[in-house]
Amino acid sequence: MINKFVDKLNADGLATYINTLEGISVKLGAQNVADIDSEESDIDGDNLLITIVRIEEESTLKNFPNQRLVESGGTFKMDKRFPKIHLNYYLMFSCTLQYDKAVAVIYKTIKFFQNQRKFMFSADEDDIELNMELCSPSFEQLNNIWGMLGGKQIPNVLYKARVSALERGIENLSAVITTIGAEEKHYE
Repeated sequence: MINKFVDKLNADGLATYINTLEGISVKLGAQNVADIDSEESDIDGDNLLITIVRIEEESTLKNFPNQRLVESGGTFKMDKRFPKIHLNYYLMFSCTLQYDKAVAVIYKTIKFFQNQRKFMFSADEDDIELNMELCSPSFEQLNNIWGMLGGKQIPNVLYKARVSALERGIENLSAVITTIGAEEKHYE
């Protein structure tokens, strides 16, 4: 999913918009920013990195009904499924260029998302809709994030990407209750 999002950002012109800065040329990539100094790094020239820092379920959208009435072969049946999952991805955009250039790249990234917050694309046979929201973690939270990522802090910005509902499309049809009967018993 993250690579499809990077492709969508490239198609929508994020790198092109940033590259209008004089003397700056960025390449966007989905990479773990903690690996930038390791020998096993696969950064391959990417210098604006997107790292998934956290994934959480949106609990406020959890209590929707999980069944619906459908017509199947001329009769009505109940389609009972597990509830859809709404996810939030915390995406860190970090730049590995020289400090002053990296700050300019992060500034342009924020301006890009201020103008365009919604992204729609397909990944793994699903239509995905991401709504981007700027996050402002406290100094303590930011310190914890960078401690988890290896300790070396570089210019970055954190966004919360709200994902449209994800659902596995497996039908679970059951008969509809049409009558309620009661047996009469006489007690003497």
